[in-house]
This record gives sequence, structure tokens and C-alpha cells, in this order.
Amino acid sequence: MKKYRIFIVNDYTWEEHIKVGIAAINDPLNTHPNNRNAHAARQSAIAEISGIRPGDILFFNRMVSENHPPELLGVFEATSKPYFDPKPLFPEAKYVRENLPFRLKFKCINNYVNPIHIDEMWALRNKGKIWTIQQSRGDAVGVHACIGISKNEGKLIEKLFKINNIIEGQTIKFQPIDIEEKPLPLDKTTDSDGKLHYEASLMALLLDDFAEEKHKELFGEYDDFIPFVPTGARKEIDILLLKYNGEEILWYQILELKRDCFTMKELQRLIEYEKWLIRNKAENPLQVYPVAIAFNFDDDVINFVKGRTAYKERQIRLIKYHFDKKENLLFLEEIK
Repeated sequence: MKKYRIFIVNDYTWEEHIKVGIAAINDPLNTHPNNRNAHAARQSAIAEISGIRPGDILFFNRMVSENHPPELLGVFEATSKPYFDPKPLFPEAKYVRENLPFRLKFKCINNYVNPIHIDEMWALRNKGKIWTIQQSRGDAVGVHACIGISKNEGKLIEKLFKINNIIEGQTIKFQPIDIEEKPLPLDKTTDSDGKLHYEASLMALLLDDFAEEKHKELFGEYDDFIPFVPTGARKEIDILLLKYNGEEILWYQILELKRDCFTMKELQRLIEYEKWLIRNKAENPLQVYPVAIAFNFDDDVINFVKGRTAYKERQIRLIKYHFDKKENLLFLEEIK
């Protein structure tokens, strides 16, 4: 299952990334250690990079500088799973150090001479062809972030590179270096009954499971998954699962996560996302499936969902989780 991701870089970090073929994103616990939400933000950053696997296609969004406008560079391919390395990227590295320890290796598919200006992407967004790319995610957890996009958008970007480059660039060969690929420091702390301490940890575990194509008995034969999908006004769908029929999206599953108890507040948010997707993207309301995933659910939520089903409206599925720390497995069970 090939996925598409965009890494945000600047002029300085890009030169170090491209020297050795390793991408990296920000660790909020390192950059903002005194922030009371730093530990939670760290888990959120880990979730951004979780789920990437060898074979996934990567682009790099080089932020605006005095030398150029914001632009996309590519096309590259992941050659490792994400890993943790708090050391300098290489001994002489000045910018990719302990501040950017969440990393993965990549190879160059095509180093196009002419980049794609981000303004061209926004023009396509206005036409509805680009819809998951956002500008604010990097600012939310640190400038260097990882953004998920749909397979169709990724293929469109590849097409734009070909349109913008009559002559293709030379493939880059990276400088070999020795690295230690430590596991990502995902916080899997739980209560005695299997409730995780961080919602982003639940998200990261799910994304890793989806990358391994797990839980299809619950979610069907999904072809793609995207974390942190923007819906406007700084709101984000936690995870969006997609099923394709050729180039057409057959269905969408909206996953709203809660590490503890799912309340009417979260349910209302899920319904808002459902309405947004029906209004802005889906061709038919039948394509959109709302799903709540939590450790438990308020009685009001359960009763509302039953009432909605009784009125023949689209079912909202309720799925309970618990994490078995001993087995290192996430278990999901639907409430019938």
C-alpha cells in the first residue's frame, strides 16, 4: 500500500537531508521542554511520521527564504521505517541534530531541476483537486513536520513535476553514514485496564497497524490512510481511511479518537466532520462513514447512536480499544 507524505524543510536542513538521504522532523520535547504539553506534543509529532514504510513516496516542502518562494522538491522514496536518533545527522551537521531526532531514510527517484511553487498547489486547491495539504501543521508541533496527503494528490504532484520539467534531473547518490535506528520513543504507558495515557499514542499505534494492513475485519479493504486531515478553522480529522475504485474514491471512513471516554462533545465533532466531508468532497452521503474509537463511551453517546440508527440515518460505529502492553498489541472491538 503505497502512501504519499510531505516533509517540511528549510534551506539549511534540506542541504543536510539531501547529503545523506535521511529526512527528519521536530521533537517538541526538545524544542519546548518547559511547555506543560511538551510530552503530549511529542507523541503527536511521532504520530505524524508513524505509518510510513519503505516504498512510500516523499516530497519536500522547502519553506520560503530570500532565495526562493515556498516550493515542493521531489520525487523520493522511503527506504526505512521511522526511527529515533538524537545524534547529529552526521558529524559536521549544524542543523539536523537532537532537535530533529524522528527520522527515516530515503532514496532519490527523480531530482527534478524545476520545483513546484506552492502557489500552484493552492490554485489547484481552489479547484478542489488538492484538499488535504495544509500550511499550519508545521507550526502546530514545530517547523519541521510531516504531512499526509491522499494517493490521488500524490499522483497529481508527480504529474506536475513531469509537466514542469522537459528534461529530468540526475538521480542523487547519498553519502553513506553509520546510524543507529532506535525505536521511536512512543509512550505506551497504560492504566491497569489498558487505557493509554496519550491520545496521540493511540493514533500512532493505529497508523502503524494500518501500515501493516491490520484491522480489515473492522474497517474493510482500505487502500490509503491520512492522519491530521484539515477541515478548516484549525480543526483536523484524526485519521481518514480511503477506498479507491481506480482514480475514484469509493468511500471515506472518518476516525475520531479518544484515549478515555468518548462524550457528546466528541460525537458532535465527529458529526461536524461527517457533514464537512459530505458537503466538500463526497459525491454521495453514502460514501461517508463516521467511526468513534475510544476506551469507553458515555451512555448519552450510545443512546444517541442507537436513536440515529433507528431513524435510518447513517450509522455511527463505536469501537472500543485496549492496549496490551505485555503483548504490545492494540485490540479493537465494535460495540453492537
